[in-house]
Amino acid sequence: MDRVWLLSALLLAVASGAAQRLGIIATDIGVPAVPGGLTGPDNTALPPGCFCIPINQVCPFQTNVRITLRPVAERCPEMKECCRTNGSTQPPITAPLGSCGRQNALRRSNIIHGAALFGELPWMAMVLDRRGRYVAGGALISSEWVLTAAHRIRSQGNLIARLGELDFSTPQDSPLYPHRDVLVDNIIVHPQFNSQTLANDVALLHLSVPVNTAAAPNIGTVCLPSQGQFFQGLRCVVSGWGGDPTIPGNRFQNTLRVVQVPMVDSFACQQRLGAARLGSNFTLDQTSFVCAGGVEGNDACTGDGGSPLVCQNDSNKSWTVVGLVAWGFGCAQREVPGVYVNVASYANFIRQNVRF
Repeated sequence: MDRVWLLSALLLAVASGAAQRLGIIATDIGVPAVPGGLTGPDNTALPPGCFCIPINQVCPFQTNVRITLRPVAERCPEMKECCRTNGSTQPPITAPLGSCGRQNALRRSNIIHGAALFGELPWMAMVLDRRGRYVAGGALISSEWVLTAAHRIRSQGNLIARLGELDFSTPQDSPLYPHRDVLVDNIIVHPQFNSQTLANDVALLHLSVPVNTAAAPNIGTVCLPSQGQFFQGLRCVVSGWGGDPTIPGNRFQNTLRVVQVPMVDSFACQQRLGAARLGSNFTLDQTSFVCAGGVEGNDACTGDGGSPLVCQNDSNKSWTVVGLVAWGFGCAQREVPGVYVNVASYANFIRQNVRF
């Protein structure tokens, strides 16, 4: 068998004539320490109640954006300055926080290709080692558990789950709702996990301290599927912070990015993977895997495993974790789907261990 690459998500979307790419961090990428303090990039003190955010983000509720005055431009060069309008310490939250698969009140009506908005994917988790180096992506499925791929973490100890992160380049995406780093105190790997074939590639990470998923718009849970549930025809996305392998020295993107991918029928996926590289005798393990992507420019690529593929329920608009990045060939090639852990096959295993 030719070399099989573990996937990262790669976006190639054409907007205004320019190509954009989305990936998920490669295995050797270390996450830099996040600076703190409500100061501008040049350490200039900001007025009380003000803070800088990236120009493409939205100021939180009960704040106004200030980007036109010269002093503001000097305090937050090439950024926005958000200032509270009434001195309140907690902006109102109108979204139904606390329930699974919900986006926060700042969401747009539809998830689209490109940079994610603050709290748009609140279930997104990043698994780090104690030295801050990237290990895997994952999905928060309860206040105490993160779901990820076993092949990324089964030999790892002393892990940290980072929740609520959006943009690495800022001290905090919102001073009201900072990201959280929580120690992992227990790892449950599926007992039939096969490191050679990646069958049963499921792991559960227990958080040492439960997180309050109803307290902040940027930390929330994704819904779990029913055992054996199918997701053909639904709108699905995969997300991550990974670098663009086509740009020399580009190791990761600061802002969480997202790409839409279509679900692919298992038999069609088997045929396409066989035609791409694995040969006519290849048989896809349909218990362990589902497929998505295969649209040129909008698919997954070399690098990270464990980041979630999620699909939206048509009836209540909640999002369910359908897959975890597992393996594939090449990057965003036409008719070559990416392969993901089939989370619905392990829904009972997950619930038995998580005990919701």
